[in-house]
Amino acid sequence: MICHDGEDAPEEVQKNPSDWIQEEDVLDTWFSSALWPFSTLGWPEKTADLKKFYPTSTLVTGHDILFFWVARMMMMGEFAMHDIPFHETFLHGLIYGKSYWRHDAYGQAIYVSQEERVSYDLGKTPPRDVNSKWEKMSKTKGNVIDPLEIINTYGADAMRMALLSALTHARQIDLDRRRFEEFKNFANKLWNSARFVFMNLQETNSLPALTSTLFEQGLHEKNLRLEDRWILSLLNKTIVDTEKHLCAYEFDKASQLLYSFFWDKFCAYYVEIAKPILFGKTGTPVERENKQKILAIVLLASIRLMHPFVPFITEEIFQKLKAALPSLQASSKQDTYTQEACTALSAISCMVSPYPKAGPTNPVAEEDFERMNSLLYHIRNIRGEMQLAPNVACDVYIVGSSTDLIKDNEVILSSLVKLKQIVFTKTAPDHLSFAASARVGEWQIIIPLPEEMKEKERNRLTTHQEKLEMQLKELEAKLANKEFTERAPQSFVENTRKTLTETQGKLQEIQEKLSQL
Repeated sequence: MICHDGEDAPEEVQKNPSDWIQEEDVLDTWFSSALWPFSTLGWPEKTADLKKFYPTSTLVTGHDILFFWVARMMMMGEFAMHDIPFHETFLHGLIYGKSYWRHDAYGQAIYVSQEERVSYDLGKTPPRDVNSKWEKMSKTKGNVIDPLEIINTYGADAMRMALLSALTHARQIDLDRRRFEEFKNFANKLWNSARFVFMNLQETNSLPALTSTLFEQGLHEKNLRLEDRWILSLLNKTIVDTEKHLCAYEFDKASQLLYSFFWDKFCAYYVEIAKPILFGKTGTPVERENKQKILAIVLLASIRLMHPFVPFITEEIFQKLKAALPSLQASSKQDTYTQEACTALSAISCMVSPYPKAGPTNPVAEEDFERMNSLLYHIRNIRGEMQLAPNVACDVYIVGSSTDLIKDNEVILSSLVKLKQIVFTKTAPDHLSFAASARVGEWQIIIPLPEEMKEKERNRLTTHQEKLEMQLKELEAKLANKEFTERAPQSFVENTRKTLTETQGKLQEIQEKLSQL
């Protein structure tokens, strides 16, 4: 140890540094901060907390205090505790707020009021005399984002997840206030989805409730439908990827992954597909029971994955799920999903429940579901181009020699788009002269359209034909140019020829449709 004057410290100070430090009445701010990893745990007394929590694993902090705080904590830990206080340090960027100002008659910057700034932050277009810039937060510039204000307006969970989703490895985080609104909506979606699950665990319209005894019996794996195998496979993939992102301190990727899985996959697809079966409109009692169990399993796994991001709402949902399925007992005879769920719900809190374990993925189910989703996309696309209202049902003809996948999973289509009936045929019917069609892999989709839409369809096809003809002329001219074919890279020339062939095929298809009209 070296004293401030460069001389060696006295021998008694070398032997007992804690006594020497303790005698100081007033400490420098950064010096006292350097003591934080062990002084908060009862040091210099040898407390149980000090023994258990020192050293810790990771320090998370901004990059600007690497020298002022991080380095000094490590040096003081080595000096006083003979061990470094943490083994890894995650340095993140600094949050920047957006400043808005006007120039007065003397050219000086006059920053706008708090109310005016918030209105611009939420999307209102600033007038021409207002300048803006992302800057380090400053009370003088008025671009400080007050956490208490954000919590009161959007909720603590929305604030936490908005911050984590913006926490990239960049040195600067431009924090848009609208992100808080986005994640407030996500919290609402999470809560409403949980309410839907709870509602469908109970007895409704003479349909049986899912009791703890039934849940403990596990999934009827032989009766799992395509959407069941798909969502369970995606859940397992999400667990693996989330853990990978967290281990790499990629909190932004982890939060966005969970957001996408829960909202875009579970809510937008699985819950909607499950509704007709849950309401008893289609499916068997065993399939309905499977749906109830999978809803609970996926919800439980999702809230445990999201708990570090949104701890308050996930804890509330966890406790309600425990109340809905009380006194569950895990058993080795159960399938892995049920066993893992029973073990998790036996914990007193979501905070101390085990982190979800990933099972095997099902690439075949994922591929088959994506084929069905592609079919759904083209049906919706045709309806959108024809401006059919969402509540208007239509017939769909599926032309193809192998349509077993669609026949077995008609509920995926009928629950996500308004359909009268699905007709399967090996050849396109001659009587469908006025119809819109699209090709999806080995299948052709044909949707008959109302007669009053005939002129609108003719105009649409004519416009499309003109664009294709213009594109075709440009491609032909390019390929007829010897300078292009001889000097351009061969791969580029081949791609141009390929595009020409594809354009000719599209043009021929449009012309055939127009001739039918």
